[in-house]
Amino acid sequence: MYSILVKARNKQRRREALFRKKDGEAGAVTLFLILILAGVYMFVAIFIDYARIAAFKVQTERMVHAAMRSVMSAYDTSLREYGLFAYGDSSGDAIMAKVLNDSVKPSSVKDRFPILDIQWDTTSLRMERQLGRYDMFNRQIQEDMKYRAPVDFAIEVINRFKPMSDEMKEAAHTVDLLKKLQKLYDKREKLLDEAIANQVQSAEKLTKLPDLIMKPPAQAIYEEMLEAAPETAAEGAARYADYLSKKQADEGLPLNEQLYILELGRYRTGVNQIVTGISMIIQPAQQAHQSKLAEAQAKIDEAQEINEEMKRVIAEGESRSESASYENVGNSALPGTTPPSAGSGDEAKSARSLASELVREGALFERLKFRIHSQITDFSSVRNDSLELNVQLRNVTGMGGVPIKPAVRQASQTAERYMDTYGRTGPSNLITQSKRELENGRGSDAQRKENDKQSKGKLKEMKRILTQIEKGSSGSRQAFKQLEQFYEANIALNERISEQAEKTEIESDPYDSGGSAMKGMDHLFGGMSGLLDGLGDELFQNEYALAYFNSMDFGQLFSWTEGSGDAKDVFKLENQELEYIIYGFHNPSGNIASAYAEIFGMRLAIRTAEGLAENSKLGNPLLVLSAAILYGITHAIEDMVKLAKDGSVELSKYIKVKLTYKDHLRLFLLIHSNNDRKMSRMLALIRLNTGVNPDEKQTYASGQMRSSIKLWFLPGVVQSIGTAIGSEDQVQNGRFFIERKADYSY
Repeated sequence: MYSILVKARNKQRRREALFRKKDGEAGAVTLFLILILAGVYMFVAIFIDYARIAAFKVQTERMVHAAMRSVMSAYDTSLREYGLFAYGDSSGDAIMAKVLNDSVKPSSVKDRFPILDIQWDTTSLRMERQLGRYDMFNRQIQEDMKYRAPVDFAIEVINRFKPMSDEMKEAAHTVDLLKKLQKLYDKREKLLDEAIANQVQSAEKLTKLPDLIMKPPAQAIYEEMLEAAPETAAEGAARYADYLSKKQADEGLPLNEQLYILELGRYRTGVNQIVTGISMIIQPAQQAHQSKLAEAQAKIDEAQEINEEMKRVIAEGESRSESASYENVGNSALPGTTPPSAGSGDEAKSARSLASELVREGALFERLKFRIHSQITDFSSVRNDSLELNVQLRNVTGMGGVPIKPAVRQASQTAERYMDTYGRTGPSNLITQSKRELENGRGSDAQRKENDKQSKGKLKEMKRILTQIEKGSSGSRQAFKQLEQFYEANIALNERISEQAEKTEIESDPYDSGGSAMKGMDHLFGGMSGLLDGLGDELFQNEYALAYFNSMDFGQLFSWTEGSGDAKDVFKLENQELEYIIYGFHNPSGNIASAYAEIFGMRLAIRTAEGLAENSKLGNPLLVLSAAILYGITHAIEDMVKLAKDGSVELSKYIKVKLTYKDHLRLFLLIHSNNDRKMSRMLALIRLNTGVNPDEKQTYASGQMRSSIKLWFLPGVVQSIGTAIGSEDQVQNGRFFIERKADYSY
C-alpha cells in the first residue's frame, strides 16, 4: 500500500514538474510574442508617421506652388497690350498668406478625422529680375514671337529678296568697283589736264617774244633807213648801219650843228624798249618754266601712281567678301512661294569686266614726261639766245661795228621753233599731241558728265525735301524729351553707354549716293544671311517691334512736303514709334528724315541694279555706271511718289511683289542691328505709353514656406532617423517641420 502511495506521489510530482515546465515555456512564448508584436507595432507606427510626413510634404509643395501661382496671377494688365508680363502693385505677401490660410483651414465636414493637421509657420517672398533688363525683356519677346516671327521673316523678307540676290550681288560688286575706279579715274585725268595746263601756261609766257624779235620771221634782214624808232630787234638790226653812219656824221660837231640828233635818239629809245621788253618776257617765263613744269612733272608722276592704284583695285576687286551674304540668301531653302528670279546679274558683271580699259598704258606717262623735259630744254635755248640778243642790242648804241644780225636771226629761229612746238596750233605742237592722246581715252566723258549733271540736279531736289523734313515741327518736343529720360534710365539700368544717333543722308555726289545705297543692300543681305544661319534674338526683337509699335503714314508725309497736310499729325511721337526704335533720334523730325532718306537709298540701289542691265551696251564702264545711277535716281524718285500715293511699290521692275512703307521699315530693322539700343527704345516707349516703368517691374518671384504637422508616434525615433540620414527637416515639441520653396517667372 505504501509503495502504491509513493508511486502515486512521484507520479504527481512528475506531473507537477511537467506543468511547471509547460507554464514556463508558455510564458516565454508569450513574452516572445509580446516582443514581436511591440516591434511590429513600432515599425508600423513609424511608417504611419512617415506616410503622413510624405503626404504632408506633397501637400506643402502643392500649397507653396498654389500660393506662388496666385501671387504671379496679379500681373500688371497695362503691359499685357504689349504682350508682356510683370508683377503689378498688389501685395504679394498678402496674397500668399491668404492662399495658405485657405489651404490649411479646417474642413466643415463633421466628425472628420484630420490625418494631416497642417499649420504654416513662416513665409517669405522675394521679387526680382526687372522687366527692363535686357535678358528678361528679350526672353518675353521670344515667348511672344517664337511661332510668328520665323514664319513672317521667311515669307515677308527672304522669299521676296531671294530672287534678286544674284542680280544685287553683281550690281553691288560692280558699283563698288567702278565707284572706286571713277574716283581714281577722275583724279588721274584731272592731274594730267593740270600738267598739260601748266605746259600751256608756261608756253604762253613767250607768246609775244617772236614778234618782239622779228615780225614777220624771215631768213634775211635787209638794210633800212633810219626814219622811225625800231619796234623789233630785226628792225633795230636793219637800221643799225644807217644809225651808225649818221652817228659818225654828227660826231665832233657842236650840238647846234648836229643834223641827226632826233633820229639817233629815237633809235636808241626804241632799242632800249626792245631790250626791256625781251627781259620782261624772259624773266617771268623762266619762273613759270621752273615752277610750273616741275609741278607738271610731279602731277604726271602722281597720275602714274594712281594708274597703278587702279590696277590694284581691279585685281583686288575680283573677289568681294560681302558676296557671300547674297549667295547665302539666294541658296536658302525655305517654305513658301518664291517669285521668279530677277536675273543672274550678267550685265553688271560684263560692265565690271571692262574695268581694265580705264587703265592708261605706262608708255603714255613716259611720253608726257619726255615732252615736258623737251619743253624745259627748248626754253633754255630760247632764254640763252634771247639774253645774248639783249647783250648785242645794248652794245649797238655804245660802240660801232656790232654783228647784231646773226644774233637776231638765231634768237628768232629759236623762239619760232619753240612756239611751233609748244605754243601755236599745228601738227608739230607736242602739247597738242599730248592732249590728243589723252582725249583718245575719254570718248564717253562728255556724255558721262552730262549724266552726272542731271543726277546732281535730281539729288539736289531730294536733298531739298529732306532738309524740309529735317526742319519739321517742334510740336512733340516735350514728349521726346520725356522719352529720352526714360531711354537714358534704361540704358543706365543695363549698364550700357548711350550713343549718339547716326543721321542718314542723301549724298550730293551721284557716285557717293549710289555707293551708299549699295552699302545699304550689303548690310540688308548680311542681316538676312545672319538670321538664316541661326534665328537669333534680333529676328524676334524686330518682328516684335513691327507687331506692337506704330509707324508713320508715308502718304501723309508726302502731302505735307507738297504743301498740304498738318505737320502736327506727321511729326507726332505716337505716329513714328517704329522709326524711333530704328534710328533713335529724340526730336520730332530726325527719325522721319532718316527713314525717308533710307527708303530713297534702298529704291536707288534696286533701280541702279536695273540700270546696269538697261545700259550695259554703252561700252565704257564709267558711262554704264553714270547712266545706271541716273536711271536709278530717276526711278527711285518715281517710286517715292508711287509709295506715297498708292501705299505700296513694286520690289523691282522684274519682281512684281508689293512693298509697303512698313515693309521697308522691317528691312531697316535688319540694317540697324544695334539690339541693345533698340530694346531700350522699346522699353522707353512702353513706359511712356502705359505709365508703367519696366525698370521697376519684377518678372521673377521666389517664395518660401515653413509648415508643420503633429507626429502621432515616436517623434524621437523620427528625429533620430532624420538626423542619421542627414535630413534638414526638424522635430520640435512633437511637431514635424519642413521648408519648401517655389520659383516662378513670367
